[in-house]
Amino acid sequence: MIHGLDVSVALGLGRRVPDDRLDRVLGGVGPKHVKYFGVDLTGVQLTADDRTWTFGVGAPLRGSAQDLLLVLCGRRLPPGHLSGEPGARFTATG
Repeated sequence: MIHGLDVSVALGLGRRVPDDRLDRVLGGVGPKHVKYFGVDLTGVQLTADDRTWTFGVGAPLRGSAQDLLLVLCGRRLPPGHLSGEPGARFTATG
């Protein structure tokens, strides 16, 4: 799922992960998974804008659940995928 999103997001293909698969992955996310990918989410709350799902505590970082999954895996997203004050930390530049 992650590698498929890596490619489709980078190419702007608009691929949508089926809800049941995304729910299964996001439902199992915990601190040890974030630590595994080395993502610093200190002071950030991931908040999905297309379902009821949050992770963490702090300033809201909003985006689709599948975009937030990429954030959890240490990916930087193209501009326009994320909103909120911490968005620049997780957005690719040039």
